[in-house]
This record gives sequence, C-alpha cells and structure tokens, in this order.
Amino acid sequence: MIATLDDWRPLAKNTLRGFARVRLPEGILLHDVAVHVRDGKAWASPPGRPAIGRDGAHIRDAAGKPSFTPTITFTSRADADAFSAAIIDAVRARHPEVLA
Repeated sequence: MIATLDDWRPLAKNTLRGFARVRLPEGILLHDVAVHVRDGKAWASPPGRPAIGRDGAHIRDAAGKPSFTPTITFTSRADADAFSAAIIDAVRARHPEVLA
C-alpha cells in the first residue's frame, strides 16, 4: 500500500504525535489518521468517532479515558499492518522528527 501525506497536524499527548490527512492511490482521502509512538514503535490508527451514550455524553472506559468507535476496519491483521506502515512511511518522509 502506498499513501501520500496531504497534511499534518502535530498534537503531542501521551502516545499521540498528531493527525495525518492521507491520500491513497484509489482516490481515497482519509482525514484525522492518528499517529502514535511508544517505546520506539510508531503506528497509525484509522479515524474514529466519539462513542456517545444515550444521554448524549461521551462514553468513557474504566480508566476514565474517552472511548471511540472505529469508522474503518480491516479484514485482516496483515491489511491493518500494511495500512499503518504506509502512513508511518509517509509521515517519516516529511516529518521524521515526529517519530523520533
């Protein structure tokens, strides 16, 4: 898989390093792909939307962190890993300092 970095918004918080807008060869433009780094490993997560309860409030997990519902999923771990690697390669090519 090949991805082109269309835009980058840095936001360093815990493992998060920022959000990428990426262009895929199929003509797909993905917004808000989260890029994370922990223990020298970098990965990209497809965009998600806040999980909202019946009361309209953002649902939180047992640790009090906001929960998100995926908007894109993959049919195999290999496909998910290829997606992540393509995004990380695109970010690394233009903003290597983000993944250091």
